Amino acid sequence: MTATAPLNRTPQSGASRTRSCGRNHDCTDYRGLALVLAIAIALADALPARAASISVTADRRGDTIDINASAVLNADAATAWRVLTDYDRYTQFIPSLRVSRVVARHGSTVTVEQSGNAVLWMFRKRVDVTYEVTESPPNMIQSRAIAGSLRALASTYSLTPDKNGVRLDYSGHIAPGYELLGRIEQIAVRRNVESEFRAMADEIERRSAAGTAQDTPVSR
Repeated sequence: MTATAPLNRTPQSGASRTRSCGRNHDCTDYRGLALVLAIAIALADALPARAASISVTADRRGDTIDINASAVLNADAATAWRVLTDYDRYTQFIPSLRVSRVVARHGSTVTVEQSGNAVLWMFRKRVDVTYEVTESPPNMIQSRAIAGSLRALASTYSLTPDKNGVRLDYSGHIAPGYELLGRIEQIAVRRNVESEFRAMADEIERRSAAGTAQDTPVSR
């Protein structure tokens, strides 16, 4: 039940009513929205700085979204390759993944099942995908979705030696099937790929730094 307001309540001024709902009865709480956005920006600024600087682009081509990501990592190529092919441990460093496991291996072809969440702001959608992965050591991994939630996906990771370490490149062609409208779908794909690519880059640098520390002799 809703309590009835007292009859002797002080009337709200006309100006205040206009600020609250406007002439067209638009009662959107803009101050509340502004507060939420301010908190989100503050939290983003409070996140620790990442070591790797990455670039990500997304372009729509009909039903397909083309994604390209790149980063130069302070790491060695061998460590980068070990991380890229460590499918069973992806869940330990990619936050959106709940399951990642190798279910078959035949020579250079690996079947990997993954399950996770595609995230856009406060919305989450479960995504289950089975990949056929073709490894071309020591510098290229190609994969395609052969079952699951996505209408289509084909992607490539490649490694290139760089004077500062190793360059990690990703290219993907994705037909998501999120049932979101055009631009929103593109934003969702871009943000999720960027999040996973960043997690991969961070893990490569972390393991490389750990390996270097172990290899460095202790001064006596």
